[in-house]
Amino acid sequence: MLLKNDDLTVTEYISNQLALEQEAKELMPWTPKKCTYNIGPIRQQIFACRTHNNIGICYSCSILCHTSCDIVELFTKRHFTCDCGTDRDNRVEGHDQIRCELRKNRSDDVSASDNVYNQNFQGLFCSCSKEYDPDSPAVMLQCILGLECDEDWYHDYCIMGKKNEEVIRRKSEEDREVLEEAPDGFPNLESFDSFICWKCISKYTYYFSKLLSHEVAEKLFSQKLFHGDPNINVQKDIKDNSKKRDFNEMNNSQTCKYYSLFLKKDYSKTLKSIKESIKGKDEKLYLFLDRIVPFLIDDDPIYEPCEEEEEKNETDIFQLTKDFLQASQNRDQVAENIVAFHNLKSKLNNFLKSFADTGKVVREDDIKSFFEQSS
Repeated sequence: MLLKNDDLTVTEYISNQLALEQEAKELMPWTPKKCTYNIGPIRQQIFACRTHNNIGICYSCSILCHTSCDIVELFTKRHFTCDCGTDRDNRVEGHDQIRCELRKNRSDDVSASDNVYNQNFQGLFCSCSKEYDPDSPAVMLQCILGLECDEDWYHDYCIMGKKNEEVIRRKSEEDREVLEEAPDGFPNLESFDSFICWKCISKYTYYFSKLLSHEVAEKLFSQKLFHGDPNINVQKDIKDNSKKRDFNEMNNSQTCKYYSLFLKKDYSKTLKSIKESIKGKDEKLYLFLDRIVPFLIDDDPIYEPCEEEEEKNETDIFQLTKDFLQASQNRDQVAENIVAFHNLKSKLNNFLKSFADTGKVVREDDIKSFFEQSS
C-alpha cells in the first residue's frame, strides 16, 4: 500500500490494520465452514430467514447459504436444529440443485419436528411484538427459562408492565441525553445475571413460590419485579386464560401474581444446593429442578464453531504454497516463483523494520526505491 496524502508511520499503519481485523472478527468471529444440521438439536446461535419461510438457520448457513436474504439475529436458542437445506427451506427450487451450500445435499433433508418457532422467527420480540430497534435506549433481556415464551427477548419497560413513554431514564448531567440504561424502578443491571419473564413464572407459579420462600432465596434472587400494570391484556400475555379471573381480582401491582424474577450470578450453584437438600426424589420441587429445568443447574453449553488458530503470515504462505503445488502441473516453475516471493517478502520486512524501529514515515518514494533496487 502506497501512502500519499496521509503519511503514516509503519507502527500506525499496523495498528490501524489490527483494529480493522479485530472489528471484522467481532462481526464474524468464526470461519463459516460447517452447517450444524448433522449435529442435531443443540443450543446455538440462530438466525431467522424471513425471505424463506421464517426458518431458523445456523451461523455458517446465515453467511454462506442465505447471503442476500432478510436475516434477523435471534442469538441463542436451546435444542434447535438448523433448517437450511431441509423441507422447510424454500430457498432452492427444482430438482438436482444444491440445497445447503455446506452440506451439498441435492434433495431436501427432513426438518426437525421438535424445533419450536415463536414470533422471533418473524423478527418480532417481546410482549409488545415489535421489531428490534437498535436506536432505542431500552435494555432488552432474554428469558433464561423460556418454557412458555420460547426464550423471547423483552424491553425493560414491558417487563415493568409499562409503555416506553411512561418510563423515566437516567440522563447525563452535562448534555441531558438519554443513556442506554435501565429506567427508574428497574433492577440495576449489575445486580443480576439472568432474567425469567412473568409468562414463564405464571406457568410454574407453584415451584417459584417454593423457591421464593426457601431459606436461601436471597442467594438465588436479586429482585422480584411485579408486572405492575393491572390493565395489561392478560389474554394476550398468558396462554392459560383461566388465570384472567385471578388477575382481575387484584387491587394493585403489589398484590399482582404476575412478576418477573432476576437471578444472581451464582444461581446455578444455589439451585443445585436446593436440589441436593431435598430428601425425597419424588418431591415436586425436586422433579421440577431435575426434569423440567435441569439447564438452570447444569447450563447447556452454547455451540461455537472451532476458532481457527491465529496463524502467522508465513503459515498462510506455506498453505498457499501447498495449494499451488497441488493444483499446478508445472510444479518446478511454481516452486521457483514461491521461493522468489519469499525472498522478496523477507527483504521487504527487513526494509520496513528500520522505519518501524525509528518511527520514521514510509513515503511513496521509499517504496519505489525499494522495488527498483530489488528488480
